[in-house]
Amino acid sequence: MGGVMKLRHGLLALPLAALIGCGPPDYTPVRDWANVAGNAAIYPELVTRPGAAPAVSPAADAINAMQQALATYLQALDTLAADGLLMIREDPLAAYAPRVAPASPKGAEAIETLGALLRDRGRSLARAPQLRATIREADAPVQALIAAMQEAISTLEPIETAAADQARARYQRLLREARDEASRQILRDLSALHDAAFANRTAAIRNYQMVLADIAKGHALLKERVAHLTQEETARQIRAAEAELRRAGARLPRDALGIAVPVMGAQR
Repeated sequence: MGGVMKLRHGLLALPLAALIGCGPPDYTPVRDWANVAGNAAIYPELVTRPGAAPAVSPAADAINAMQQALATYLQALDTLAADGLLMIREDPLAAYAPRVAPASPKGAEAIETLGALLRDRGRSLARAPQLRATIREADAPVQALIAAMQEAISTLEPIETAAADQARARYQRLLREARDEASRQILRDLSALHDAAFANRTAAIRNYQMVLADIAKGHALLKERVAHLTQEETARQIRAAEAELRRAGARLPRDALGIAVPVMGAQR
């Protein structure tokens, strides 16, 4: 009888020990990538000018709302990868879709799809075990949202070019009206500074488009390798994607002067 009891205790103890020693999968590379991507997605300087009032045009507001929506999803991915709860009961992106719809119906639709997914994950108390399904379901709207952002951002460069031409014409007029060489030199210096600022903003726009492309590519990688997220080779690929995204994000200006690094032809 004693032997039977020992056997029974052993049988009972095995699942308990396995349960105690069984934690969530290690999704640290996914978590780190999502954290970097979420931070890089937020770039309000794209639609504002240093020292000027924030842009309030529908297109600019739509771009800002799409940035917020993308970053919110990526932060949720970070939370799930860390085996945390989303702590949401309603659509966390509900406020963004109406701001995007007038400028980008496709962008608004993608935001609504992502918002419904995050709401469902929050209500179901999703954690790390639901990460893979979340990546699978989210990839299509994520790619659609980023495509909508790229399309909206592409409209900014002609606006920048027109503004730069107007500024040059204004300085040329002031130069013709200047009465002494000292005044003309000051105007030439100011004109050169404005030319550099416009060139830097153009570079910043292109750099941010590179950031978005890297986020899209990184998320596509997560979906492609979703069944193997804990494998060493997958971790290596995700780390490489994170490093590439960090390099792209580092080229975005975030200081008060809004100075960008002009890297249109830089090596990737």
